[in-house]
Amino acid sequence: MAKQKPGANIQIEELLLSHSPEIRELVQSLRQSILEIVPNASETAQPVWHSINYRHPESGYFCGIFPQQDRVKIGFEFGVLLLDPENLLEGDGKQVRYLTLRDEDSIPSKALKDFILAALALPASREVKLALVRSGAKPIL
Repeated sequence: MAKQKPGANIQIEELLLSHSPEIRELVQSLRQSILEIVPNASETAQPVWHSINYRHPESGYFCGIFPQQDRVKIGFEFGVLLLDPENLLEGDGKQVRYLTLRDEDSIPSKALKDFILAALALPASREVKLALVRSGAKPIL
């Protein structure tokens, strides 16, 4: 079962207050999906990043939900290392990639699960992941 810091739900609710009911519903669906895929993940609100972040006890931070005015992004810090045969991930930075969703019907369930499991399967060490990015490694998972 997912672990939450004390007051995490209140912080998440506060984070979502300024968003439309549609965006809040989309975030709730994504939260549920992520925690079904990774039941032992911890979930915390990050007000500075305006996100809900997920950590795995062994793999560390693996993704975050970033609600915006008209869409929700799921960020993968080392998304550049994830296989994306359908070209669903966005971003042109050195390492971060996002899956952008506009409504619940747009959630690509299988792809979301594949991205999350691949992010968890990356080396646990942040330094190793950074070295892979710096070396120009092709997507590995």
